[in-house]
Amino acid sequence: MVVACAAVAITAHSALAQKLDRSRRPVAPPDRALEFPTTFSQTLADGLRVIVIENHALPLVAVRAVVGVDSLSDPPGKEGLFALTSAMLREGAAGMTADQQSSAIAALGSNVGPFTFTTITQNFKRSLDLMAGMLVHPALPSEALGRQKSVLMAAEHRRRQIAGTALYVVFYRRLLGDSDPTARTFVASDASISSITLEELRTYHDTYFRPANTTVIIVGDVQHAAALGEVQKAFAGWRAGPKIPKTPARTAGPRSPTTIYLLDRPGAAQSVAIVGTTGPSRGSRDFAALEVMAPVLGTTPASRLLQNLRARHSYTYGGVPGLVTWRPPPAPSIIGGAATISATKTDSALIEWLKELRDIRERPATEQELTLARGALRGLLALRLETDDAIANRVVDLVQNGLPLDFYNGYVARIDKVSATDIGAAATKYIDPNRLVIVVSGDRKVIEPALRSANIAPIMIVDGAGEPIG
Repeated sequence: MVVACAAVAITAHSALAQKLDRSRRPVAPPDRALEFPTTFSQTLADGLRVIVIENHALPLVAVRAVVGVDSLSDPPGKEGLFALTSAMLREGAAGMTADQQSSAIAALGSNVGPFTFTTITQNFKRSLDLMAGMLVHPALPSEALGRQKSVLMAAEHRRRQIAGTALYVVFYRRLLGDSDPTARTFVASDASISSITLEELRTYHDTYFRPANTTVIIVGDVQHAAALGEVQKAFAGWRAGPKIPKTPARTAGPRSPTTIYLLDRPGAAQSVAIVGTTGPSRGSRDFAALEVMAPVLGTTPASRLLQNLRARHSYTYGGVPGLVTWRPPPAPSIIGGAATISATKTDSALIEWLKELRDIRERPATEQELTLARGALRGLLALRLETDDAIANRVVDLVQNGLPLDFYNGYVARIDKVSATDIGAAATKYIDPNRLVIVVSGDRKVIEPALRSANIAPIMIVDGAGEPIG
């Protein structure tokens, strides 16, 4: 039997080989049009929005809950309030103690949190009930508050030990302003965490955790009508209330002349640099041009910045120096990125970095660069829609940014229309080499003399909070 099967396979292979014309290069089929999965969206009577995407390929369901509040909404002096509230939601809910809640989650074999879970189809209803209990009826026990504060403080201490943390605090403060919540809430201090009372935490939950502020996203092996019914049952009795508008991030003011902010890290063998500026929101007509500009400039191995800094000069071996980070409106986007650089070559790397930023405004992208950039964006989008979890996360992004659910349907067509002229015009509009924020962290004794000799821009020595030293 095995011999017979092998003979059939060999015969079929020989027949196929005879039909192939090896004198001609095979032609790849055209790309299939990418369409976002069919989406069902409905808002319940109490204001809770439910979005369902069916995918019956595997017996899995990914669920996300988006509440219209996050760390950027923490009041001044109460940084850490959202993170602490989120942690306390796991300390028992809906009549269950924390131990009972943990046992119920363990019995499911998959983690269930107040904002996310992925589970097998048969555990969908029970997991949804547990999530709803955390969001709607949390116990918020006083005896758990001190422990959760200690856990959060320890986590923030660990973050401060990372060289990039202070770097980004300085960058956001200098780019967006001292009072911008992005910089203010990036790392919570022990003082702000300690000051949060249980009463403040309960008031915060009662104010913001409302159905009108929440969207439940369900992707996977469910029927949309049945899933909607399960959400109605799980979240029944949630106290309705008005939609609380999210405190908007401040829009950036006039950009200051390019300045280098230097953070001293004695003994560091390498320096870390961030170069950036502000750009438009994702709803701008320049969105597609900036999307395509990013892989041309610096987010792929073939990009101009990485070819210059890494391939030609070996100044860096990593980093994404040409990124465009889109943020929820009305906050501006951030155009720029970070790279780890050989300390003794910091000045040379920055000279080349700024050269490429000037160049992207003046030297048009080649057809090859455009083709590679579009291919990179298509490939990245395909990866971002590959699994139920990935699709659910994309919907979260759409909801948080106030974008339509069919946003990705026309995405490929939009980037395919971008020309070299479009990229040059957008770069000229938003990237001004004379109006950049540059933050460098490294051994001051090694890098400062060369930076001053290079005369790239004025230098200000700052501490980890961005305050001038001396």
